[in-house]
Amino acid sequence: MNKDVMIEDLYFINAKALAIKLHQQQVSEDLAFKHLLVFSMLFASAMVFPVAVSCTQSDVFAFWYQIANFFAFALLQFWGMRLLYRTNKQGDGQAFFLRWAALSLPVGLQVWLISLLLGLVYGILIGFVFMDTITDLPENTWLISGMAFGLVMQRNFKRCANG
Repeated sequence: MNKDVMIEDLYFINAKALAIKLHQQQVSEDLAFKHLLVFSMLFASAMVFPVAVSCTQSDVFAFWYQIANFFAFALLQFWGMRLLYRTNKQGDGQAFFLRWAALSLPVGLQVWLISLLLGLVYGILIGFVFMDTITDLPENTWLISGMAFGLVMQRNFKRCANG
């Protein structure tokens, strides 16, 4: 196996196999870091702090909407990380950060693929059924994806901590 190739040993989709290897303590910190690095490059770089310069009344609403979304995302992150930490503690309580770093990539890609598929089905359905009545798709689909990420991650943490 060539160690110069960064992605050859990554688990892109198969979180179950990775969770089993984590439980068996067969995943190195280097491999976990590579998973977290690729996950961060794909998903976490989109996090922005809401800043808006408003000149009209409608922009003021948009600013407060961005602030509300920011806090909703922060609460979702808090809930999800706390849930994962508790799940790990209720099992063997070992290697939380190693498991989190390693599982972030395959779980993130699984949730992204599911969200993409559901979004396409939803978009097609809305397009045919409500062709002229609904002009905007829901803007908070990220909230559903975030919750799905937390739940899928928790399932895999149970595999790691309990076998």
